[in-house]
Amino acid sequence: MSTDLLTQLKALHLYGMAEAWSELITEMLQRKQVSPEVTLSQLINAEIADRQLRILKYQMKAAKFPIHRDLVKFDWDETALS
Repeated sequence: MSTDLLTQLKALHLYGMAEAWSELITEMLQRKQVSPEVTLSQLINAEIADRQLRILKYQMKAAKFPIHRDLVKFDWDETALS
């Protein structure tokens, strides 16, 4: 049944849920607690995180930046803004 569910999730383009499914099942079996609301919430959160990551990767690729840089490593002393 798990394989069918994974196939269905991927067919619906819910790749974040499909990736989180095996980890979630393992966690549920260890706890021996089955709560549909918690399970669904975790799957939805995994899908949201996956979509945000894919959007960021797409935008970085579309912008054609050579590498990812953030402001944490920016050397403010070398700029004329001070």
